[in-house]
Amino acid sequence: MPEISVTMKAHSGHDASWVVVKAESLTELVDVLDGYGRSGVSALIGEAVTALRAEEILGAQLGARPVTHPGQYDNAPQNGAQGAAQAPPAPSAGPTPYGNAPTCPHGTKRFLEKPYKNKPGTWKAWACPAPQGTPDACSLEFIR
Repeated sequence: MPEISVTMKAHSGHDASWVVVKAESLTELVDVLDGYGRSGVSALIGEAVTALRAEEILGAQLGARPVTHPGQYDNAPQNGAQGAAQAPPAPSAGPTPYGNAPTCPHGTKRFLEKPYKNKPGTWKAWACPAPQGTPDACSLEFIR
């Protein structure tokens, strides 16, 4: 029998926590799901997610921004002094058929073009470079 997979999502938002349960049989799946609720694992996952969200919100309120891993540490100062972490410069988007990319407080916006779900054609927009789910991320800037 092929592997059975069940995905549980806490809510419909993009920032919802997911738990994926895999089993070799229906009997094993029932056992795992039954144990998931009884063992307290679901409560532990919920607590961890709550703590992570609190850290994200606090970081945003303090003006923190995610940065890319700095890469190799060979060039780190040897005297113990540490400079402030800086985000790498945003890549130059260059001109598009719709002009140069606008900017927002989070950096240079990126161009999106996606198909409509219920009709032919595509929609186009400039998207904020902040990570998805960031509380202060800018709204899409649609191109008409």
